[in-house]
Amino acid sequence: MKILNIENNSLAREVGLQVGDSVVKINGNPVRDILDYRFLIADEDVELEVVRSGQKMFYEIEKEYDDQLGLGFEEIQIRHCGNDCPFCFVDQNPAGMRQAMYFRDEDFRLSFLSGHYVTLTNLSKKDMDRIVRQRLTPIFVSVHATEPEIRKFLFGIEHDDHLFEKLEFLTGNDIEIHTQIVLCPKINDGTVLKKTVWDLARFLPNLRSVSIVPVGLTKHRGGLKKLDPVTNEYAAEYLEIANNYAADFLKRTGEHFVYVADEFYIMAGQPLPAAERYDGFYQKENGVGMVRYLLDEFGKQKAGFPAKLQKPLKATFVTATLAGGFMKQTILPALEKVKNFRAQLEVVENQFYGSSIRITGLLTAQDIFRQLSKRDLGDKVYLPANCLKDNSIFLDDWTVKKLSSKLNCPVEPLDDFLTIFKNGN
Repeated sequence: MKILNIENNSLAREVGLQVGDSVVKINGNPVRDILDYRFLIADEDVELEVVRSGQKMFYEIEKEYDDQLGLGFEEIQIRHCGNDCPFCFVDQNPAGMRQAMYFRDEDFRLSFLSGHYVTLTNLSKKDMDRIVRQRLTPIFVSVHATEPEIRKFLFGIEHDDHLFEKLEFLTGNDIEIHTQIVLCPKINDGTVLKKTVWDLARFLPNLRSVSIVPVGLTKHRGGLKKLDPVTNEYAAEYLEIANNYAADFLKRTGEHFVYVADEFYIMAGQPLPAAERYDGFYQKENGVGMVRYLLDEFGKQKAGFPAKLQKPLKATFVTATLAGGFMKQTILPALEKVKNFRAQLEVVENQFYGSSIRITGLLTAQDIFRQLSKRDLGDKVYLPANCLKDNSIFLDDWTVKKLSSKLNCPVEPLDDFLTIFKNGN
């Protein structure tokens, strides 16, 4: 693994490691990626074998168990997915995007590191042994269905991928697993959904959660299998079904086990449940309980809002159609109580992917610019942080800097509303 950067005042800098060195072994064990590195440097006595300009070099380091060396490495080489899911979002991207947007990843390491969902279809016995040995937990798994023929259709495979054997091995070795079902009307709902939920329940308690999320269909589906969208009526029907499952599991296990994407509640026109419905918010980043979590966090933050700003400030808040309602009902009224502060909301319709895509994580700069370009935006535009990669790049390759320039207004991602009132106000 090539070293790209070294922190100042770090152990690595102290012993003389250099940018450009390649770490090949730690305590005699090969280093294939960042997971090997993290696992192997946990020892208190560490010997690094490094290659510099073709020459082997060795560094011995004594440290505390939790001490880090201060090294930054190149990104791991990600495994490609061999499945052909009919709802894969990669296949629903328009032409002309950066090449990385067309790469299907299927890598258990990313599941552990970043919470990516993997199918386990390409997971080998060697991979499973490594997961257990290095305690790569939790892992997030897309299941979709356990009925064999439906499962083959949804993953575009022709073979049995031995899902149950893999789940049994991992959960039997105390690896925590969280699963998702992308619900496709007339395909994996009804009795298929019931079977899937109860099949997964066999692996309690280490298989900790099942999330049910609606299939996302963009307008760029030329040549793909026809799928029916989730309608408002369908969302209401399956929200009730999923909540009934959850109530049953709550009585049996003390937790709900089955969790429903926020989108189901909003489409069905039903209020979001309290935080207790989500137990540990196990799949918040999957849009399951995210809105409830944000609202509760906002409730804590608003206690710290000033009564009045020293000077007038006007800000525009951007959101997607799914979140527009709760932003109008809850967020804006609380912001407007701050004197000298004017807040306005722009609910941006997704034309890049199609109006059926309603979540903030898939907003693009082009759509935001289209809607905001002729508005009085005030002093600043605030974006939902999850529509950006590394807080700077949109899905359509625009940068925050480019959008700011074209709007002629500062644009910032927003994680904490308290930051609005800092910097002199």
